[in-house]
Amino acid sequence: MHNWQIINNYRFDQEKKTALKSFIISLLKNRGITGKGNIANFLRPDLKNITPENLNISQKEMTKASERLKKAIHNRESIVVYTDYDVDGIVAGAIIWEILFKMGAKIMPFVPNRITEGYGLSKTGLDKIREKFNPSLIITVDHGISASKEVSYARKFAIDIIIIDHHLPAKSPPKPFALIHTTQLSAAGLAWVFTNFLTGRLLEKYLDLVALATVADMVPLLNENRILVTFGLKEINKTRRVGLNSLMKASGVIKGQIDSHTLGHILAPRLNASGRLEEGIDSLRLLCTKDRQRASDLAQKLNNVNRHRQALTKNSLDLAHSIIKETSNLVFVHSDTFHQGVIGLIAGKLVETYHRPAIVVSVGSEFCKASARSVKGVNIVELIKVASDLLVSVGGHPMAAGFTVKKENLNKLEKKLLASSQILIKTEDLTEKRLIDLELDIAFLNWDLYREIQQLSPFGQANPPPLFAGFNNTVLDYSLVGRDKNHLKLLLSSKLNSRKAFSAIGFNFSPVFPELKLGALVDIIYQIEEDNWNHLRSLILKLKDVRLSEI
Repeated sequence: MHNWQIINNYRFDQEKKTALKSFIISLLKNRGITGKGNIANFLRPDLKNITPENLNISQKEMTKASERLKKAIHNRESIVVYTDYDVDGIVAGAIIWEILFKMGAKIMPFVPNRITEGYGLSKTGLDKIREKFNPSLIITVDHGISASKEVSYARKFAIDIIIIDHHLPAKSPPKPFALIHTTQLSAAGLAWVFTNFLTGRLLEKYLDLVALATVADMVPLLNENRILVTFGLKEINKTRRVGLNSLMKASGVIKGQIDSHTLGHILAPRLNASGRLEEGIDSLRLLCTKDRQRASDLAQKLNNVNRHRQALTKNSLDLAHSIIKETSNLVFVHSDTFHQGVIGLIAGKLVETYHRPAIVVSVGSEFCKASARSVKGVNIVELIKVASDLLVSVGGHPMAAGFTVKKENLNKLEKKLLASSQILIKTEDLTEKRLIDLELDIAFLNWDLYREIQQLSPFGQANPPPLFAGFNNTVLDYSLVGRDKNHLKLLLSSKLNSRKAFSAIGFNFSPVFPELKLGALVDIIYQIEEDNWNHLRSLILKLKDVRLSEI
């Protein structure tokens, strides 16, 4: 746990008048933000900077899509918005459906079932839509960029397809009626940009949904995404959207105190849960309904499904750990009890534990579905493609992928991938590194410094909360807390000023407890957070690593 690397050698000097400014500039440099113009844009986000030109979105394709949609509305054609079943797809679909419905469109949403229709545009899904809605126009959101065969299939039935997608294009891209594409936004962000173009208005009130999807889809919170989430957080903290307010109430979230962490770790998992285990359409219904009772019922249902998802994930993760007897360069586990809806979550947890790429396979009667997660430096989708001859399908990106394999080929696949991992994965890629922004003694912590750090929010992918290292801190008190006594609580004083002490909390740090004693010196990696326990406002250190100091 203790391979620490401090990125920046800047040392905070509170005696200098420019101390806080230099401190922020150092943190921004660590995130690749340098130069007056870039720093100003980062610290002062502006919606005016979100333009199709900056995002490389084709105006020609947006014009084609807009004209086709207006024609369909005028002629009362049947339109379907075909979403993905995750938060980004659901939200993008909700935005498209709601705005087109308000424009007078005869439009219905379709959210595929993870098991029966699977991800993306499929013949099964298209057949179901044709039977139920008989559309002449389908809008895909958060998928479609690689669905060449499916777009051609739809064309046989005189169905026009408009694709709104943010994934990387396939080698043989489809030929839809219009293709609205960028890789710089979430699908919901792209849907928002398009509907602004379609309506000729700046639809700020939809930014609550866009922020939720952008954080949930873990896109980098830089540039346009940072702008959307910054303004979206303002909107969601005052939102009048019935479904979101019901979801907040069911989740125990307080409106006015919502940040990117709330979006990604509390609200998004509940919206994701229905698509993982049941029907994703329930999440879309919740976001769009204006009926308070229905919203309350749906929010409670999603809350219950999420509890089931949490229990299922925990049980499956325990099983995965019991299967793993030894770890090579790759973790590969499979079971017929793994639910397809949680295998990606399990893979992510295994990567955290073993710091190795992990593949988790849900074994079916004929076909097996797998999710893979990786570590920095290992392109997991390229590793999997080494065994393409054994696969039915494979897709993804360097850090996350998925594939389908026939059950009869599963054992061959496991052997081939484990053998290939020994050749293709370097030992240094499997060494866990703790990257720290800079050294900062806890004696320097105060509310002014905390407020400066908050200028960098919203935090998320590519802009994580700053991590600091503090050395030779004295343990004034220590205890285990939590229902299972698995969290470590410390009271630490600074090496520079023994009168300056802070509480610190380390979640799941109970293994450190036996090493400690009163008066011991410890080094810590920490984040600075605001604590409002018992309505008393204070700064607290959130520990990311602890070790005994070397004297």
